[in-house]
Amino acid sequence: MSARRRYGRRQRLGAADITALLSGGRALKRPGFSVLFRANLLGVPRLGLIVPKRVFPRAVDRNRMKRLLREVFRAQQARLGSRDILIRLTVGTVVLAEVERCLVGSS
Repeated sequence: MSARRRYGRRQRLGAADITALLSGGRALKRPGFSVLFRANLLGVPRLGLIVPKRVFPRAVDRNRMKRLLREVFRAQQARLGSRDILIRLTVGTVVLAEVERCLVGSS
């Protein structure tokens, strides 16, 4: 049986980590989103999300998108290695399968 896949406090990026990623992470840019990543020494992948109001004006839509992105991360975290990942949504259509391909492809 495989290990349980969780998304707990240990897998979340803090504000300082997000700032560091924005200033010095490698980026994959796609229509609708970009993925920034860098290696970490913690032994677990960590995720941060930026879902701006101008992209999703309604809170219910922002929360749903964050929930879906966390689920993609949770399902793939065993394949991601030890890295910090920041997903930033931009104006455009976000295809979750494309986000998943970028996450797994960046490993």
